Amino acid sequence: MAEVLPHAAAYRARAAHFCGRADADDLVQEAYARVLGTADYRAIAAPRSFVLTIVHNLALERLRRANVVRIDFLASMEVLDVADGAPDAFAVAAGRSDLQQMLQLMNSLPPQCARVLHMRKIQGMPPAAISEALSISISTVEKHVAKGLALITKARRDNEAQVEDFCPAVMTSLSHALT
Repeated sequence: MAEVLPHAAAYRARAAHFCGRADADDLVQEAYARVLGTADYRAIAAPRSFVLTIVHNLALERLRRANVVRIDFLASMEVLDVADGAPDAFAVAAGRSDLQQMLQLMNSLPPQCARVLHMRKIQGMPPAAISEALSISISTVEKHVAKGLALITKARRDNEAQVEDFCPAVMTSLSHALT
C-alpha cells in the first residue's frame, strides 16, 4: 500500500473522469479491494499502472451494467490506453539476437581483453575491482575495455556493411521506409 496510496488523487481523478465525482471514491475503494484480492499483490511490478488499469476496467464494467450511459463517459473510455511497459515479442527476439551476436563478438576478442570487457560490461564491476581480481593496473583495465569496445564496434560495422552489400534492395527499401 505504500506504493499505491500516494497516488490516490490520480486514481480519484481518473475514476471521476470515467464515472463522475460522485462515484469516484467508490470506484477507487473497489479498485483497492481488487488489488488486495489478487493472489500475489506484493509482486506487482508497476502498482500505479496496475491500479489505474483496474479503475479503467471497473469503470467499463459499470458502464456495461448501467441502463443509461452518458455519451461523454463513453468517449472518455477511449482516452485511457495504459500502455504495457513490457517489450513485444519482436523486441524480445531482436534483443536476444543482439545479445547472442555481442557474446560471439566478445568471445572472438583476445582472452585477457574479453575477460576484462566481460567483467566490466556484463558483470558491472568497477575498474578498481577488476584490476585487483586480475592483478593488473587500472590503466591496463581501461585500455583493455577501450580496445575491446573498439574491436566490437569495428566488427559490428563490418557485419552491417556485409548485409548492405548482400541485400542492397532490402536496405534501400528499409531506408526509404524509415524516412
